[in-house]
Amino acid sequence: MSRSLLLRQGCLKALPLGPLLRTACLLLLCFSCTGCASLQFWRTSPGSQLADQAPPAPESKEEKALRAWQRFSGESALAEKLNGPMRISAALRYTDAAGETTRVSALLWGNGDTQSPYPLRLDLMAGIGTVVAKIREDSDSFLAYAPDEKTAYTHARGNSNLSSFGVPIPFSLGDLALLLSGRSGRLFLPRSGQTQALPGQYSIGEHSISYRIADAEAPGILELSFTGVPLSWKEAREGGWAMEMEPGETHPLQPQKLRISHPKGYFALVTLKEVARVSPPFTSAQLDLPLPPGTRTEELRAQ
Repeated sequence: MSRSLLLRQGCLKALPLGPLLRTACLLLLCFSCTGCASLQFWRTSPGSQLADQAPPAPESKEEKALRAWQRFSGESALAEKLNGPMRISAALRYTDAAGETTRVSALLWGNGDTQSPYPLRLDLMAGIGTVVAKIREDSDSFLAYAPDEKTAYTHARGNSNLSSFGVPIPFSLGDLALLLSGRSGRLFLPRSGQTQALPGQYSIGEHSISYRIADAEAPGILELSFTGVPLSWKEAREGGWAMEMEPGETHPLQPQKLRISHPKGYFALVTLKEVARVSPPFTSAQLDLPLPPGTRTEELRAQ
């Protein structure tokens, strides 16, 4: 064994173990306390994800109803930026009071803006490219042409809606365009412009809130989810029309499906396929509905 190794061993034997152990324990205790202080800091630091947070105060019924209504109002304001030339394609299945069911494809187009969606054109097709009806509506009139009958049906726009033409939808063509393009706020929010004010009458259910709306283009009872998404609408009067709205995935106010019903047995299912933005705008000729020579004209009765 070398002399240097013997010296190291001798030195080691010479060290007293009591003070060394006490020093090690003291250092270990310091590190432990530092760790506790660090963990406590992250638990209480306001910017930390581990910070202890007080549970949110429960909302009152009025606060919950106001939040959903304001969310709907805000989303409706954003949806107004989606106006402009568009083409909407949809599938339509409807049943009359006698139980007869009709299935057609619908193509709706127009240059709608923030002031008016008119004029609008709608083609209803059965089978492959067979047009069963052509419809044009503007702010003053409604014109529907049935090629098989060689007949044009007319009425003043303010007196009726699509149901007068045999399609069980209690809205005008302009109203339907607003619904399918996600601009239902134009129908359900107050005309007075007080869109953020909570309606005077509402009721809260387990999953939704129903509001009685009077000062609106489509007065009645509007049901919203707690996040402000339209779920249903119905007329306030007994025995009136009712509509369920199935929300779409891409836009909260743009329904994927509309289910419309009436106690007399009328039913319509509108399934949205596409809303396409169009550029350049449609020409006057593309929005017109010329009638062939010899077309018979008949006036529709309001319903």
